[in-house]
Amino acid sequence: MKTKKNILIVDDNQINLEVISNYLNENDYQLFFALNGRSALQIAETNDIDLVLMDIMMPGLDGFETTKLIHDNLKNKEVPIIFVTAKSQTKDIVQGFNTGGVDYITKPFNGEELSIRVKTHIDLADAKKTIVKFQKTRDRLYSVLAHDIRAPLASMALLLDGIQGKYIDSSSPHFNQLISEISHNTKHTLALIHNILDWTKVQGSTIELQPTEINIKEHIEECMSILNLNLNEKQIQIIIDIDPLLTFWGDDMTCSNIFRNILSNAVKFSHITGKVIIKAQERDDQVVIEISDTGVGMSQEVIEKIFKLDEHYTTKGTNNEKGTGLGLYMVKDFLKLNNGKIEVESEINKGSTFKLYFPKQ
Repeated sequence: MKTKKNILIVDDNQINLEVISNYLNENDYQLFFALNGRSALQIAETNDIDLVLMDIMMPGLDGFETTKLIHDNLKNKEVPIIFVTAKSQTKDIVQGFNTGGVDYITKPFNGEELSIRVKTHIDLADAKKTIVKFQKTRDRLYSVLAHDIRAPLASMALLLDGIQGKYIDSSSPHFNQLISEISHNTKHTLALIHNILDWTKVQGSTIELQPTEINIKEHIEECMSILNLNLNEKQIQIIIDIDPLLTFWGDDMTCSNIFRNILSNAVKFSHITGKVIIKAQERDDQVVIEISDTGVGMSQEVIEKIFKLDEHYTTKGTNNEKGTGLGLYMVKDFLKLNNGKIEVESEINKGSTFKLYFPKQ
């Protein structure tokens, strides 16, 4: 995980690069240097840059052109760029802001002022990212509430009204089926509410992780027990190939949520009499847990959608099981909190494999 902010300094004068870098605390920033616009574009393309200090008068591409080309790249569209230049005419300052600069500093400059402006614009950029993320979180939650909570609750209310008003005969052969449907909808909605509450705690940074050593096989078996009903209905064969002594380091609550969501999806998208295979192995300083199914599989386009915050992608399982469109994005968030990551391999009509990486210690 990146701890320092990355600053790109662009100036065709080597001495200017050294002077500017001396004013920036290397304990806070990782500095990148470019002597011309082309080099700056290459560095911005291949690195995660948080802020650019840009000279204007350079051979080849000048600072204005370079700024425009940096922002033309979607990856760097929101990167703040501060012009640091000897050009002090009003028309130059106006052009700098019109080109996409967030600030304009003329040479010679005060080093302390430069440092403060750099920190201010990095803080502003971080605040903007946070606001955008919260907006996407809000929109995603609204979408989940509208699609996946309101509908089942309305259906349950309708059925219960029918039973209470004696419009549905309790001796009817369909009565037990209706009760079963209410039960399924209740469990699905309750699980979704638990997911939303856990996830919103993470988004608001109010969750307190309690890392501990987790026995993988025991943890998996405990999570599988919750899925017994669906497993039995679909006659899914579970194969667990895990050393009973193998452990990893993680937070019990968030890791349980991770496994429940991945295992639930594996069962949901498996065909009747299908298989779910769970393996785990040590790899260097990590533990890799693979959960594979022989189900419907996914295209690469779908894989990219399921992990995006601003994509509400959901589809029904092979037995018409409902999805939430939230589970896998939440899995990605929870894995990040546990210093882990996820990889997906899938082929349509052949199945999917989810690889979960956790720290060994």
